[in-house]
Order: sequence, then C-alpha cells, then structure tokens
Amino acid sequence: MARPQRVILDSNIIVSRMIFPRGVAAVVFDLAYESCVLLTSEAIMTELRQVAGRAKFDRYLNLSQRHEFVERYSEIARWIVPDATVQDCRGAKDNRFLELALSGRADVIVSGDEDLLALNPWRGVSIVTPAVYLDSMR
Repeated sequence: MARPQRVILDSNIIVSRMIFPRGVAAVVFDLAYESCVLLTSEAIMTELRQVAGRAKFDRYLNLSQRHEFVERYSEIARWIVPDATVQDCRGAKDNRFLELALSGRADVIVSGDEDLLALNPWRGVSIVTPAVYLDSMR
C-alpha cells in the first residue's frame, strides 16, 4: 500500500474553503483531508489566523466561526517544525511554505500564488493550482 500523499495547502486555499464551502478550493481541501496528510507549521498557522481575522470576511462568516474553522484545521493537520531555511521564492513570505515542504517531506503544495507556482517543480515537490491538483487526483 502506498503512503498517503503529504500535502501543503496555501493559506489562500484554506481561506477559500472556509468562506466558499462549495468552490474548487473546497473540493481540493476536502479531498486532501480525506485521503492525504495535511502539513502545517507555526508560521503558516500564524498567517492563517491573521488572514482569517480580517474584517473583509465578516460578510461570509462571523469572526467566531472563522476562528473555529482555523482551530479545527490546526487540529487535523500534522504540525512540522521546519529545520531548513529557504530563500528560493521571489515572494519572501512564501518561503515558509517551501521550508515546510522540505522539512515535512511534502509531495505537493497546492496554491494560487504565482510566486510559488513559478517554482514548479521545486526540489522534487510539485507546486500546482487547485485545478491541476484535482486533475492529478482523478
């Protein structure tokens, strides 16, 4: 039996799943949750908590619901303490995803971020859009 795929979901995918439960990001999130190992780190969870706290999302879910979603995600994902420092991404804040990928032996990063997508493949890790990820899982 093959090991489950180790997946990193970019914050934009997680937030999209949170506010649009029937969109493409939701399908990706749910599929990865059901059949893969989701990886996260303190840096990514800090960013996710900050983004989820933005008032612009109030029209979709109240703050309490958003915090609850993020905390549930933090409980289902496997936490990794990155032991590598990476400076390969032109978007410096996105290096945290690469550091997690390297330290957590990720197979794929799913993202809509052009700075990350431009690196695909990166050190044996696929970096793909939600649509490409879905195609690969079918």
